[in-house]
Amino acid sequence: MTFLILIPALYLLVQTWQLSVLFRYESRSLQIYGAEDLPDVSIWVACRNEEKNIRACIDSLLKLNYPNHKIQILIGNDQSTDATREIALEFAQKHANIKVIDVVDNDSGLKAKARVMAQLDVHATGDFYLITDADVRVKPNWIQGLLSNMDSEMGVCSGTTMVRSNGIDGWLQEIDWAYFMGLLNVISYSGVPATAVGNNMIIRKEAYWQTGGYSQIQFSITEDYKLYSEVCAKGWKWNNIMNGDVLAFSEKTEGFGNLLHQRKRWLSGGKELPWYWWILFAIYGGFYFVIPLLSIYFLWEAQYTALSYLGLLWGLKFAFQSLQIHKIFRLVNEKTPHLGRLLIYEFYLFAVTTFTALFFVLPVKTKWKNRSYKV
Repeated sequence: MTFLILIPALYLLVQTWQLSVLFRYESRSLQIYGAEDLPDVSIWVACRNEEKNIRACIDSLLKLNYPNHKIQILIGNDQSTDATREIALEFAQKHANIKVIDVVDNDSGLKAKARVMAQLDVHATGDFYLITDADVRVKPNWIQGLLSNMDSEMGVCSGTTMVRSNGIDGWLQEIDWAYFMGLLNVISYSGVPATAVGNNMIIRKEAYWQTGGYSQIQFSITEDYKLYSEVCAKGWKWNNIMNGDVLAFSEKTEGFGNLLHQRKRWLSGGKELPWYWWILFAIYGGFYFVIPLLSIYFLWEAQYTALSYLGLLWGLKFAFQSLQIHKIFRLVNEKTPHLGRLLIYEFYLFAVTTFTALFFVLPVKTKWKNRSYKV
């Protein structure tokens, strides 16, 4: 029983650490390149059945504040069965720097987005590779924002992505993504490699090919972390950035079932994460199981003082969490959520965390983009 009570206390200690790091966080911006020597960049966009989103994605890329002749846009059509390919080709016919690559089956052993990347990289001509997804819209200064962190020793940087979509589930996922982005940046800012955000990242060409590229990297369902870790293993520096320029907006995941599959995919790929990540997962997930169990026990035993102690712990957790979310939104120059939404998000986070933990241990394949993966 004493051990169980320690879990929410540990959660608060982690929250205190996160909060202190966030409030000391400063996003650096170096003047590495002048207007005369801006490097060529290649933007990789993976897409499968994205006819609803691909147009907005490419539109945002065409509005980038960067010399058009220095931007190459590679669209990887991963065997879409809708109008994704046709829409992408419309843009390619009008813009010479856009190229559509049809992804084919091969014997590489790669699947999903990793296979798309492995078939795009051979066409890339830029000195830096920027990676995003077809359901993402980037800001006009996206390239400069990422490049401003790529000093000569930096191999990979990851920007900040938040959901921007309609409906209650849209703004709930927006807060959720922001909260997770904060955790990534806290770990990175503490001097420990975290992971990349696969829809908002930049890789130096030299660093990418030192790994052999995706065709030589062992397949992982979380291809972003795999590439990030391989680059770091080669001795390159890393960074996770949190500011308004590198903020990108993703569409929400439709349906609670798809959301659980998404989270299971992340956790399955996360098996390769360092041990300290899993300690964090255990503390975070354990809080939502331990508090209800202890509440029932103390209520049954009429130990109302202990019950009030649990209530105090949850109240402090909510306060620290809300302060973090407020700070994260301020750092990326976005309007902060009001208290009502933060209260609703607390219930949402409880539901998503507990159902994800239960769904993760179920012996079912992970489904994503109408495909199933055994991970």
